[in-house]
Amino acid sequence: MQRVLRLIDDLELSPRDSVLDRVQRAEKRGLFEESGQLIRIRELRNLIAHEYASDQMPDIFRAVAALTPALLAAIPKVKAHGDALIRRYAGDDNSADTARQD
Repeated sequence: MQRVLRLIDDLELSPRDSVLDRVQRAEKRGLFEESGQLIRIRELRNLIAHEYASDQMPDIFRAVAALTPALLAAIPKVKAHGDALIRRYAGDDNSADTARQD
């Protein structure tokens, strides 16, 4: 997820700054309903990557189940945004109109 957002920022010539700034830009682009979802997903990812306490696994599983719909809903939005970027850089005459719709 972070790699994709970084790539979009690079293609749109956005500054390389904090994760929070990247998350807020993703929300402005309409990729997520609210930036808080993406922040919670990121925090959960960090917890999973560093968690060794098996007593917290039920809570982790519940959090994953709760946040999965937001992540899955973002996939077609990210794909559409990426397609619009490809059209824009490929010189498609309709790219400006498409980018405004995204």
